[in-house]
Amino acid sequence: MREEIWDQELPPIRINKDTIKKQATRYRMGSVRLALGRIKTEEEFEEDKREIIKKQFPKNPLQ
Repeated sequence: MREEIWDQELPPIRINKDTIKKQATRYRMGSVRLALGRIKTEEEFEEDKREIIKKQFPKNPLQ
């Protein structure tokens, strides 16, 4: 029985910003975000998420 692609356990994708920027210039059509390196690694995303969770909302002046 052949295992389908959606049934496979795939490893996490590791992002290297420098490699993505170099490869993005090879293609005329594509994401501007990728070409400019405007992407976040998993570690950067988690750090930003922790910082946002730490922030408190301002008090509502109408209450």
